[in-house]
Amino acid sequence: MKGIKNIGLSFKAQRAKYGAYATLITIAVIIGLILINLMAGQFSLQLDLTQDKLFSLSEQTITVLDRTKTPVKFYGLWRPGEVDNNLMDVINLYLSKNPNITLELIDPDRNPGFLLRYDRERRGIPNGSLIVEGEKAFRVINSYEMYDYSTSQTGGSSISGIAMERRITSALLYISTGETPVIYEITGHSEIPLAALGLHEMVERENYTLRTINLLIASIPSDASIIILNSPSRDLTLEEAEKLLSYLEGGGRFLVLADYNIRELSNLNEVLASYGLKFIYGIVQETDPYYVAIDPRTAWPDLSDHEITRPLADKSRTPVVLLEAMALSILETRRRSIEITPLMTSSPSASILTNLDDNSTTAITSEIKGPLILGAAVTDPSWIQGEEPQARMIVIGAASLLPLATQGFDANRDIFLNSLIWLGDRPENITVRSKSLFLFPMYLNLAQIIIFGALFIFVIPMGFFAAGFITWLKRRHL
Repeated sequence: MKGIKNIGLSFKAQRAKYGAYATLITIAVIIGLILINLMAGQFSLQLDLTQDKLFSLSEQTITVLDRTKTPVKFYGLWRPGEVDNNLMDVINLYLSKNPNITLELIDPDRNPGFLLRYDRERRGIPNGSLIVEGEKAFRVINSYEMYDYSTSQTGGSSISGIAMERRITSALLYISTGETPVIYEITGHSEIPLAALGLHEMVERENYTLRTINLLIASIPSDASIIILNSPSRDLTLEEAEKLLSYLEGGGRFLVLADYNIRELSNLNEVLASYGLKFIYGIVQETDPYYVAIDPRTAWPDLSDHEITRPLADKSRTPVVLLEAMALSILETRRRSIEITPLMTSSPSASILTNLDDNSTTAITSEIKGPLILGAAVTDPSWIQGEEPQARMIVIGAASLLPLATQGFDANRDIFLNSLIWLGDRPENITVRSKSLFLFPMYLNLAQIIIFGALFIFVIPMGFFAAGFITWLKRRHL
């Protein structure tokens, strides 16, 4: 009995009470953590801290999803166990934002008849592809289109970016109308076709149909959404210039990329002069090292604040690079309804090399000094009232923009695609671009190195030591 009594008295001791309290607090903390984990599992709360927001949808995609009011079906073509987890993560973002979108996984080996409905050209649909189907149309996104690839100097290729959101949002825009705007490339002046640059498929993935037209033998069709003149080696004829002017007067859209390779500019400049611009023959030379990409003839221009260039303002992106660019001049005499916005400009110290046909070693430059306009956007009229047509024009004095876009300069590609989208009045798709996987290193200055060094080497360890020491002082007399 005495032993039992001693045991009972031991539970009344101060040390036992503290031990009981500690045990109860520990149990309460464990139960609380379990409940928090159970509740957190019911929500998909995530914070995307990646530089390019790899795990988030852009504002433009969210706008498109908000406008999607009709049922849309995603069909993922995967064999069992071969699901692309990266693509599934992106698809789940779409599913969570719009209940009208549903997903069904299809095994292509077990359902060959299902694929025939969507394989109109009978080329086959590879495993890993995604079919986006709406009430009016459908689009097949092949598995190799989900990523961007870069080619190394040894000829090998590697994944450089994730293009899933870009492809899926583009498909949603297409199936909402079932219509594809038509772009016509002007031929007959030794131009460089977009197909020769490998850009044909890229333009079609942006929901455009690409065709060619010779204005000497044909008029501009009524279904022309945009007319492109890319890197001509000869000037337009007077008849072609008149057709272009007539098209623009009716609210047409025109994109021209030209450089010093075109020797005679009178008729092309006549078209541009009607909208307040003209080319200045010569090559822009940079002397400011900050604006020189490779050599003085290769410019890294400043970008203005415009719908086309605004998404490229992030300095972590690959810069726009222009090789042997030609400058533009804004005419003082022009219609008041015209608005001209420079898109790309040179440094204040840039000049124009004019003796291009001279074999002498002495460079001759014009008296026109920088900053020089290398690309510009034009609207006429600058305001819109009701259904009034608005002519739009993009003029870039560097035909090198597109060849460099195919050599890894993503910003060059985005300038081109954003120009098409701006000309076509589709601003909701203007910044839905591929997300780069390139990781930029973190650079710290001396002050930051000292601050972070003191924080992790001294402050945090001393905080833990102080907390432990205080706890020991409180418990040593228990």
